[in-house]
Amino acid sequence: MIRKELRQRMRERRGWLLPSLYLIVLGAVVTFAYFVTTSERGPSGIQGSTVGVVLFLTLAYAQLALLLLLAPIFSAGSITIEKEQRTLASLLTSLLTSGQIWWGKFVSSLLFVLLLLVTSLPVLSMAFAFGGIGPWEVFSATLTTVIILACMSAIGLYCSSAFQRSVHATAVSYATVIALSVVTAIVFFVRLTMYESAHRGQAVANGSWYSIPLNIRAPMYVNPFFFLTASFAPPKDLYPAWLTCACVFIALGALAVALTLRNLRRRGDL
Repeated sequence: MIRKELRQRMRERRGWLLPSLYLIVLGAVVTFAYFVTTSERGPSGIQGSTVGVVLFLTLAYAQLALLLLLAPIFSAGSITIEKEQRTLASLLTSLLTSGQIWWGKFVSSLLFVLLLLVTSLPVLSMAFAFGGIGPWEVFSATLTTVIILACMSAIGLYCSSAFQRSVHATAVSYATVIALSVVTAIVFFVRLTMYESAHRGQAVANGSWYSIPLNIRAPMYVNPFFFLTASFAPPKDLYPAWLTCACVFIALGALAVALTLRNLRRRGDL
């Protein structure tokens, strides 16, 4: 199943077009961030470590944003295309179990997104040339991105199992990405502003993330960009913010897997 899906994806035009466009955009982001950073140097110049940190942070966030936009393309249509081609029934009645079908679809969709992630590692590692960034930052950012993409791929497969057409599954997958990335941030900042107005800026005065009440912080624990931000902390400071985000995303992915398998088993019983 995995070999079949990967062979089919690599034979499509997007198999080489999307990685090319992805690297072109990342290269443009690197160039833009470099010139913006170096053009604002003072009389004493700018340190290389400052350039390295700016390039790394810009690339990490830009890379995550691009991969979040690309992940639904490969996962949301994995099962719906079987429905549109009327091959899902024969697939469900084959010797493959529902779990094996899901695993093949999941791994094939995730591997292609991880291919994009791996191709961008040399660009991301350019920050080493300027200093200020070590192997730990690159490793933690990459691991966090993989967890987020695995969760988004699982959610995309659930949408693909719940809808009959790829366009509907892809639309709901993108709506989920927007809800997790944008809506949660808007809700957090609105509620934080209201809290600070009621308490005369107490949260800002304390200067600590944990001084904000948990009911206000809670939406950010499902935000992919906050999860990535938490990964930049030193290893001893990963708990509880990064670990909480990791548990939340793993739980969301596990829930999506369970719902997808339920939908597949229901169709197999028809």
